[in-house]
Amino acid sequence: MYASPADLQARLGGSIFGEIYSSPQNAENDLAEAQAEIDGCLARRYRIPVTAPESLELLKGWTLTLCEERSFSRAAGSCYAEKVAARIAQVRKYLAEIMAGDFSLPGAEENPSGAISLIARDEPLFTRNQLKGY
Repeated sequence: MYASPADLQARLGGSIFGEIYSSPQNAENDLAEAQAEIDGCLARRYRIPVTAPESLELLKGWTLTLCEERSFSRAAGSCYAEKVAARIAQVRKYLAEIMAGDFSLPGAEENPSGAISLIARDEPLFTRNQLKGY
């Protein structure tokens, strides 16, 4: 993961983190969702997850920013500051620029095909025709 629950707690502050997350698993889930959003955009150009040390701090910050949006949506009636909303919009702008080829991650390994890699797997065991009549 680009960021940990401890990183998120440091970003939000201990008391706010404690109010929002009653379980560490919830924080991990929100971080995983934020990273999946980032990786979904990066996969068009880069091998994911990105492991280049030059890019990891940036990706950590982006993950925490997108996770803040998820964090505050967990708290009923909660909203986030305009500064957070501006950071969220900026991260999504950078992600769009990466997909368009206008922004690059330093040291990140290019995806040579420019597409997401597919993994071969066995044929499915249960198909519509195999289960016919059951």
